[in-house]
Amino acid sequence: MIKGSCLCGKVQFQITGEPHSLSYCHCSRCRKAAGVFSAVLIGKGDDLSITEGHDDIAKFVPDSEWKLERCFCKNCGTSLGDMATGDIYVVAASALDDEPKIRPTLHIHTASKPDWYDIVDDLKKFEGDYLPEK
Repeated sequence: MIKGSCLCGKVQFQITGEPHSLSYCHCSRCRKAAGVFSAVLIGKGDDLSITEGHDDIAKFVPDSEWKLERCFCKNCGTSLGDMATGDIYVVAASALDDEPKIRPTLHIHTASKPDWYDIVDDLKKFEGDYLPEK
């Protein structure tokens, strides 16, 4: 089990099961929320549960083709990622309290990264989404 929380501790969650990946996401949403990119833990949606603070989670749904809800704590503003969105969860790795016991393996949405940022590691790169079969 992997536990996580926001900065003020009002929102707490847990992840059971093994995550699909720990990825660096360069989509415009993650750039706006976290800077140049965001480290995100991705796994099976049913493996994520909010254990405290359901009412403390604010959701922003952009008016675009991406209808994923960007979640954050109403009190402290901690970015939580997209949380559970159907079949998968996308959680900001910065909100994890426990080690996920996996290392980053890839960069996703590299087509959206800013031109002034160069990816200098040897991890796999995908211009859009990538979700390995599990």
